[in-house]
Amino acid sequence: MSAFKFIIEHMEEGLTDWVKLEYSNMIKQVGHKNLILTSLTPSTLAQCPPNIQDGAVCTSLSAVEYVTSQGKGIANVLLLDPSAPKQMDPSDSVFEFLLFGGILGDDPPRDRTRELRVLGFEGRHLGPIQMTTDTAVMVAKRIVDGKRLQDIEFVDKPELQLRKGESVEMPFRYIVENGQPLVPAGFLDLLRRTNDQALDFN
Repeated sequence: MSAFKFIIEHMEEGLTDWVKLEYSNMIKQVGHKNLILTSLTPSTLAQCPPNIQDGAVCTSLSAVEYVTSQGKGIANVLLLDPSAPKQMDPSDSVFEFLLFGGILGDDPPRDRTRELRVLGFEGRHLGPIQMTTDTAVMVAKRIVDGKRLQDIEFVDKPELQLRKGESVEMPFRYIVENGQPLVPAGFLDLLRRTNDQALDFN
């Protein structure tokens, strides 16, 4: 059986530094060419750095068009849907693709999966607490590899230390690894820069 594929239906114009960081982390977590970024406009494709272009499948096709181009159909795709009645579990590895509707880490959450839900995909959720998309990908990868959601250790809304006397609370759920929230390399540096820019703006 070929490797499980993770499809991100890109639902916004352009690539922010945060999105680039998350996409880069997803590639690292799921492996070379197992991440498919769909619905990329020409200008967004042009913004993709080499590591993302080389490590992921980057396409202007929609998720449905891409799956069809691979000779597959909706029945082969599982939609990660916070509103789904069933929780994802290891038996869902029978699907070939896991589809995410855009970036999940909006605070407050926006129902960006709605546009995909109406197409008739089977849906699953990963619990009631909002995650960043790369965290959701890491959780889903662990589940299709055989680990149950309830056996994964999480921390909700962790407070991350930026500098001495300066911290920020993240409004999401994260995997815990070695006693700490699991975040990608470069995350804290980008968070510091973003926080500094917000302070300068104010």
